[in-house]
Amino acid sequence: MPYEDTLPLLAFFLVMTTLFLWLWRSSGQYQWAVIAFIMFGAGCGVVGIDWLFETDREKIEILLPSLARAVERKDLEVLFNVIAPEMQPVRELAEKAVHDVMPKQVLITRLEIEMQPGHVFPMAVANMLVRITGRIDESSLETVIVSVVVTLQKRDRWLVTECLVEPADLMNKRKTTRAGQVKR
Repeated sequence: MPYEDTLPLLAFFLVMTTLFLWLWRSSGQYQWAVIAFIMFGAGCGVVGIDWLFETDREKIEILLPSLARAVERKDLEVLFNVIAPEMQPVRELAEKAVHDVMPKQVLITRLEIEMQPGHVFPMAVANMLVRITGRIDESSLETVIVSVVVTLQKRDRWLVTECLVEPADLMNKRKTTRAGQVKR
């Protein structure tokens, strides 16, 4: 489907339905009413199909917040279940992060997913900004924003094959002029 979200397509069909109903009411010719009901049925069909079938992008959009909740709960079993078995460094990084940071809240504030078809296994790269509130080494509660790049590979299901976490560069979108003014 050309849309990940069917709302624009549904809006189009509803506008067309309204147009054809108006034509039917103004002309009195029943074929406009038939076309209006066909448009309404097509719109409902599109929404139904979207509701029944999840795309790979939607599966990843559901998976990553559930992983963030697992980190909040310190549920290593859920994390290890999603990390590819051969990726021991990623498992160690996840375990170290949960034990060292002791997160109270993990919130994904920005999520961009790039699908990469054409491989033996389809791949996706998720680029996220994550706000983490937790205690680092038993200190006071701190909030940090990190940039997380997660590479996923679809085998039977989506598995994390690589995870890169670094401090977020929040100023990279801003450019400055010669006078030092910030341009957005």
